[in-house]
Amino acid sequence: MGGERVESLELRTSAVVGDRQWAVRSIETGKIASAKRPRPYGQLLSWSAKTQADGGLVAVGPDGREYTVGSGELDVALTEALGESVRLVEVEKGREETYGSEWPEIPGTVLSNMEVDLTVAALTEKTSFVDASAVHIIVNQSMAHLASLLDGVKLGVERFRPNIVLDAHDDAGSGEFADLAWKDLDVKIGEVELRIGDATPRCVMTTVAQPGYEQAKRVLQVLAATARKEFDYGAFACFGTNAEVTAAGTISVGDTLTVTD
Repeated sequence: MGGERVESLELRTSAVVGDRQWAVRSIETGKIASAKRPRPYGQLLSWSAKTQADGGLVAVGPDGREYTVGSGELDVALTEALGESVRLVEVEKGREETYGSEWPEIPGTVLSNMEVDLTVAALTEKTSFVDASAVHIIVNQSMAHLASLLDGVKLGVERFRPNIVLDAHDDAGSGEFADLAWKDLDVKIGEVELRIGDATPRCVMTTVAQPGYEQAKRVLQVLAATARKEFDYGAFACFGTNAEVTAAGTISVGDTLTVTD
C-alpha cells in the first residue's frame, strides 16, 4: 500500500520501526501479495496505510474509508477489492516469506519477460516485509536527472517507496545518477549509522499506476538503458541504494548525511 511522510524515523539494527510490519497474504498460495505482480495486486497501491496519534494503524481504501489494521473487516474489504481471498498478517521474525513478481521485457537485464517468486527480506534479517535491505535511500538530484530523461513522465518518491530522501550537495554528481556508484560506504545521519551496500535493482513497481501517477513503462526502460548495473546475480536496472543499520537511533527531516569511512 501507499505509505506516509514523517518528520522523524526510528531505526533499529534490524529494521525501520513501523515500516512494512504488515502485509497482505494470499490464502490460496500462502505468498505475500505485492504490486510487483500487477494483476491483481497493483490495486493495493490505491490503498494507503497511516499511523494514528495513539500509535494504531489504519488502512485507507480508494474511497477514503478507514479500516483498523488487523481487523476482519479489512480482510473482507481487501478480498472483495482483489477478487481473491486474502488476509492481512503481521511479520513473524525469522519466517521465510515469498512473493510473486512479473518482469516486463527489459533488454540487457537478467530478469526480463518472466514471472518469478522472490524471497522477502533477501539481504537482511527477517523482521519486516522489505524486498532486500532494511533501509532504502534515494537522492533528489538523481530523481531530477531521471525526470529529464523521461520527457514529461511524472515522477515522485511514491514510485520508488524509499525510507529516506536526500538532497545532495551540488558537487555530489548533479546532472547524473549521483548515487549509482555508492557501494560499501559507512555513513551517519543524525545519531544513526548506516552501511550502504549497493544500488537498488528496480522492477515493474516503478511503472505501475497509482494515485497521482499514470502507468509509465518508460521509467524502467530508461533506467535499463542509462542506469544498468552488474551484480554477482546478473544485470539490473537500478535506482537508489540499499543500506543496513549499524547503530540504532532516530533521524529527522533536516539531518545531514556524512560519509564516515
